Amino acid sequence: MIRNLEISTKITLTYAGCFIFLLIIIELIMYAGFIFALYRPAGKTIDFSMAQVKPWLDKISQNLSAFDSNTMRQSLVTGVVVRVIDDNGFLMADTDPNYPSNENFNDCKLNHQPIFADADKEVALMTNAWVYRAEMDYFFRGEHFTLYFFRTITSEVPLLEEMKYALLILNLFVIILAAAVGHFMSRKVLKPIKIMTEHAQNIAYGKMDGRIEIKPTDDELTELAKTFNGMLDRIQRGIDDQQKFINFVSHELINPATAIRMGIEIIQDCGVENKTLLNETVDMISDKIQSIGKILQSMLFVIYAEQNCLKINKEDFDLSYALEEVVNEIQQVNKAHSVELRRNDFANFYGDEEKIKRLFMIFLDNAVKYTPAGGKIIVSSRNDGGIVTLSISDNGVGIAPENLKHVFEKFFVVENKLNKGSGLNLYIAKWIADKHDIEIAVASTLGVGTTFTLTISESPILID
Repeated sequence: MIRNLEISTKITLTYAGCFIFLLIIIELIMYAGFIFALYRPAGKTIDFSMAQVKPWLDKISQNLSAFDSNTMRQSLVTGVVVRVIDDNGFLMADTDPNYPSNENFNDCKLNHQPIFADADKEVALMTNAWVYRAEMDYFFRGEHFTLYFFRTITSEVPLLEEMKYALLILNLFVIILAAAVGHFMSRKVLKPIKIMTEHAQNIAYGKMDGRIEIKPTDDELTELAKTFNGMLDRIQRGIDDQQKFINFVSHELINPATAIRMGIEIIQDCGVENKTLLNETVDMISDKIQSIGKILQSMLFVIYAEQNCLKINKEDFDLSYALEEVVNEIQQVNKAHSVELRRNDFANFYGDEEKIKRLFMIFLDNAVKYTPAGGKIIVSSRNDGGIVTLSISDNGVGIAPENLKHVFEKFFVVENKLNKGSGLNLYIAKWIADKHDIEIAVASTLGVGTTFTLTISESPILID
């Protein structure tokens, strides 16, 4: 049954139970200490009086005429009463005739010795008082006498009883108060968890707009709230990426596939007699197939990269030679633009040469895509004391200032009159750069052009 209770109820019961247990322990200790403080002095005074009376009796036995109760009282501690009774029950002496008699004491004697009482003494509850009694044997001239020592432990028994009831009522009040406070505190403490539950329920219906308020504290619930908000952010990014991916596939794959299907229909309808139309259609199909292949290659790269399945095969190579190869390749396949390598300083670099070449190719290909035919692309690599600054500049359409911070995001495409991007290449370039500790900076002006600057630290040449 307890397992099925709400957490707040469990916390309330635990809090109240611990508080009540602690309160009871404190009350028991206080009560025990109070009772012990009553019993101990009473027992000590009787023991001291007994020790004082015997020598006094031994001394007075030499002169019996000097014996009387008043002189005997002087050897007692204040509050201690002594009665001397012979074996016939005759009262020989009494230091306080008004004190309750032995018969009254016997009638009121407790059957079970209180835990704090001395083992060699008896306790009686007489009217409103607890009374101690101790016995001492004394022999005089062959006769046996019994000395009874009395001492009132406390005369406030009714007050103690009232204290018990008062403590009982106080405990009931404290139980209710502890339960109320525990319930309030548990509700307050568990409020973030309740909010998380509500948010989690909303997620099932696709509502991702709410977040838990983070309070300026550093406790476990704050960390849990941060983790939960972070999880929602990651889920939201995943949903956004999924939508972007759907849009990406729709635009980048379905459109080329549709064009290929239409080209095949043209060939089927017109046959092969019209050589010009046939060649144009075949070229278009080939171009679209190449485009789909590049897109699929980029998609696989991103998937493997995000799953940490791509290996980085690092080795020393000539960075300037790798850049020259990429520029030459661009110059070979692209005749519509002027691609110029103005400076290319030697630099040794430790990294994955194929991926670094792909990094250069992405920036050069990006410059070609977003620069109208006849435009100019300038590449320069300067080695200044082991720091290589490589820049790729074009005089293309440029990037709006508000878009600059998004250009390396996955599936982000800048809307412009050319609109030739897939939204994956710059994301791949950033991934490769991060794996090689290469910094990328971008500066652009609409209608003027864009410059990507790579800052690369040259690796020292190891000589065997």
